[in-house]
Amino acid sequence: MWKKVTIIIMSLCILFLMACSSGKDETGEKTQEKINGNEMQEKTEASGESESEELTGELTILSWVPSNKWDHVIEGFTQEHPGVTVTVDMPKQEEVLTEEFVERYNTRIMTGDGIDIVESDLVNMERCMEQGLFVDMYELMDADEDFHREDYFSCIFEPVEIDGKLPAFVYNVRPVYIHLNKKLLEEAGLEYTEDTISFKELYGLYEKVRETAGERIFLTPDGYGYEGMCSYETNYFIRNNLIDSDEYEEYLKMCHELYCVSENRPLRSDGTMKIEDDVLCCPSDLRLPGNNANEVFEGTEGMTRAICYESMHGERYFYGASNVAVSSFSENKKLAWEFIKYAFSGKETSQDYSSYISPNKEKTEIVCEGLTPENKEKLYRDIEAINTMSYSDMDLNNSFLPVYEDYFMNNTITSEECRKELAGRVYLYMNE
Repeated sequence: MWKKVTIIIMSLCILFLMACSSGKDETGEKTQEKINGNEMQEKTEASGESESEELTGELTILSWVPSNKWDHVIEGFTQEHPGVTVTVDMPKQEEVLTEEFVERYNTRIMTGDGIDIVESDLVNMERCMEQGLFVDMYELMDADEDFHREDYFSCIFEPVEIDGKLPAFVYNVRPVYIHLNKKLLEEAGLEYTEDTISFKELYGLYEKVRETAGERIFLTPDGYGYEGMCSYETNYFIRNNLIDSDEYEEYLKMCHELYCVSENRPLRSDGTMKIEDDVLCCPSDLRLPGNNANEVFEGTEGMTRAICYESMHGERYFYGASNVAVSSFSENKKLAWEFIKYAFSGKETSQDYSSYISPNKEKTEIVCEGLTPENKEKLYRDIEAINTMSYSDMDLNNSFLPVYEDYFMNNTITSEECRKELAGRVYLYMNE
C-alpha cells in the first residue's frame, strides 16, 4: 500500500496519458511508432501551404509511458517537414515503474543509446546536468530567432533551472488544486475562504473536523495524503539538507497519524465535481476545455472552489512533473528542438490533452474560452505563481520504500529512527 502512495504521481500521469491517447497500441509490447513524413508530402502539396524551413533527419523519443502520446504531434510535424522520421520507443505495460525498467531507462540516458528526446520525468535531473547528459534548453532557445519566451508562461523558465541552466521543457503548467468538503467544514463550524492552503493548515482543519465528525474521517480518498503531497514536502527537506531535522521528524509524525486512518479507494478522473461524505479534501480534476471548468473555480453545493496547494515553506508546484529533455549525445539537437517547439506551440496539431495545461499562452487561451474572465484570471495568476520544480527521482524513491514500510506499516522503528535512516540513504545516494 505504501509503495502505491509514494509513486502515485507517476501512476496518475500514466492514467491521464492513456485516457487522453486514442488509437494506441494495446498489445503491451515494446513498440516502434514510426511515421514517415514522405507519406504526408502529397497532403502538404495538395493543401497549397508553403513549407517552413527544410528539415531532414531521424528522431527517437525515449518514453516511459506504454502508450504513444506523440502520434498526433508527429503527424502534424512530419506533414510540415516530410523529410523527418520520428520513432517513439515505449516500454511494455507490465514494465512500467519496475526497478528493472527504471535501471534500463537510466542506462540509456547515460549512454545516449540511440535517443534524441527523453521523457525525463523519472531521472535525477541534478545529477544528469552535472554529468552533462542533457542539453541546456536555453542554448537552443537563444539560437532560435523564431522562439519568443514571452509567448510562454514564465514558470517554465527560472523555477525549472538548475545552476542557471534549463534542463528540460515543462509541458504541463497545471497548478496543484484541491477542494474541501463543505458539509464536514460546516458541521465543525469551520469555513475556508483563502486562495491557498498548506499541509499544516490542511492538517489543522482535519483535526478539527475529526473532533466533530469522528475518527474515521479521511483526509483524502487515496491514502495518507493527496497525490504528490509527500513528494512535495520531502523534496524540500532533501534539497535544503534538512532531512535529518526535527522539523522533518514532526512532519513524519503527522503523516504517520494520517496513514493510520487511511485507505486507498479508486481515484475519480472523469471531470465530475464530487466528494465522498467521509473525505475532507480531494484533488481537483480540472479539464480544459470542459463542461464543469467554471464549477472548479466557483465550487458546488458540496465542494469549495479550487484552492491552490502551497507547501509548508511557501513553494508552489506543477501538478505532476511532465517534461522532456534533449540528449547531449544526439546528433540532431536542432531537429529535436524544432520538434519540441512544434509540440508545445499554439498550433492545432501540437500537444493537447484536456487534463494538461499547455505552457503556450496561445494554446491555453484557446482551451480557456469557456471560462469566465474572473476564473481565467485566477488560473493564469496561479500558473504564474508556480515557483518550484519538484523533479522526481525513482531510484531515490525506491530506496526509501523499505524504511517507509518499517515506520508506517510495520511500526518497527520510531520517527527519529526513520528520519535518520532516510537521511543516511540520501547522503549515500547523493555522494555515490
